[in-house]
Amino acid sequence: MAGRLLRERLIEPLQYTYYLRTLSWGALTRIFPLSFSVWQEDGDAEGGYKLIKTMDRLPSNPEVEDIYDIYNGNMAERQSGGMLDQLGDFMQGMMRL
Repeated sequence: MAGRLLRERLIEPLQYTYYLRTLSWGALTRIFPLSFSVWQEDGDAEGGYKLIKTMDRLPSNPEVEDIYDIYNGNMAERQSGGMLDQLGDFMQGMMRL
């Protein structure tokens, strides 16, 4: 309980200045004050990575995977993001656990 209160009051309000999450196919980065960036490995691109998408907030793991899938044509981009769609995504995620 005390750990949760510490996280809620002290850690969660902090803003990420540098962020790096490596992925099997690329990386998720942030350098303050810029947005979060999703990168895909590409041997032909300068620096070995190409930018896929930028976001103002830290995306969840499923969002990052969806961004990759949409960019590479493995999944059609969803046109509606209503409450029922989000509930369905939540239920699918829970069933995968």
